[in-house]
Amino acid sequence: MTAKSLGQLEEHAYFVLFMAFILVLFWHGVWGIADNLEHYLKRQYGIRKEYFNVATVILVVLIIGVFPQILKKL
Repeated sequence: MTAKSLGQLEEHAYFVLFMAFILVLFWHGVWGIADNLEHYLKRQYGIRKEYFNVATVILVVLIIGVFPQILKKL
């Protein structure tokens, strides 16, 4: 019984590590897109970095306000 539960734990640990790896890849991609968008907005329209960051935070708060069930999934 102990060996069986240890095998399940190991399978679960690999799944968690795999999902963490996928999350890191996703974060890297989103970060790169946001960075390029920030540089584009600054170069083309003169929007300061601080305004872009504040707008991003406001957007996230609005999304959570419209879809509060997102927090239940965490």
